[in-house]
Amino acid sequence: MPRCLILALPLLAACQHYDKAAHFAAGAAVSHIVTQETGNATAGCLAAIGVGVLKELVDDKADPADIVATGLGCSVALAF
Repeated sequence: MPRCLILALPLLAACQHYDKAAHFAAGAAVSHIVTQETGNATAGCLAAIGVGVLKELVDDKADPADIVATGLGCSVALAF
């Protein structure tokens, strides 16, 4: 398991209403799909971060921690 994932889990687990965990899962899914389609893990991580940024741009109240949680989701795709 990547170190950044291990370090991120306590932060995500403490989040109210599982919001950050949902962002993490979405980032993992996006990263996995893009990595599988392109064969490029960097593109997968960039896609996860991009989706996180775009999601927060359309939210009424942006939360930078949501972007971080979504971006960290790429660590799952890197592990597999």
